[in-house]
Amino acid sequence: MKKICLETSSYLPLIWCTPYSQSIIDYLKKDSRDAEFYIQKDCIIEAQSYVEYPNNWFRHAPFRLRKIAQLNDKVLQRMSFPSSAFQILLGGKMWAQGLYLNFVRHTTFLYADLVDAVDFTDKKKGLIVLADLIDERYNLIKAKIKTHLNSEQFDLDLNEIHPYWGFYYLNSDELPKVTIKVWDSEDTFLTGNSRIRDVYHYESMLKSDIKFDKMIVANTGFNKHIKKELKEVKIEIECAYSRQTVIFE
Repeated sequence: MKKICLETSSYLPLIWCTPYSQSIIDYLKKDSRDAEFYIQKDCIIEAQSYVEYPNNWFRHAPFRLRKIAQLNDKVLQRMSFPSSAFQILLGGKMWAQGLYLNFVRHTTFLYADLVDAVDFTDKKKGLIVLADLIDERYNLIKAKIKTHLNSEQFDLDLNEIHPYWGFYYLNSDELPKVTIKVWDSEDTFLTGNSRIRDVYHYESMLKSDIKFDKMIVANTGFNKHIKKELKEVKIEIECAYSRQTVIFE
């Protein structure tokens, strides 16, 4: 049995759909008969940070939606829907910097499809319904990742993948279920940017007693980071391709 290690960049596209999801799914299907899949605990901790944020006006869209639902009818009458729902999803800080803009783009992608399920005939009610739907998904994703973090192994049903960047990035009718084992490193990651964390994940894999055959990533800079910091790639790194290059080139 081959031992294949996933990384944060190849785990998250199995939780929500990105341009890399199909490629990772193809790799998993290709190796599923003669391989076991693993993920380091710190990768799940890193993934968890994408859904751990303060529930306030700037960060959490349901907070904004519920506040705006309290506005008087004259103000609400000027708002058209569903376009206003997306303005609220994207709106937080007035003078936003790049990191914040990336954050609200991330959360809007996570919840945009939920707007389709809302009837805004009664605008106040529609805003509250959307807030409740977002909270439900927010809590679902947080609970799922927390369960994975606290498990020795877990099953992922990829039919439950969230739309995120859009299902048009998936070209497979058959989405498999995959079992992933969780392993931990004796060396704890302390601090550093994402590039340093990439190297930590790779070095931890090298030191592991599991004897891995390769690592699957969805980070085009991963190989470069490893070669720069460690000078050589001792265990194969297989990088997923982006479906953008297939669809749009």
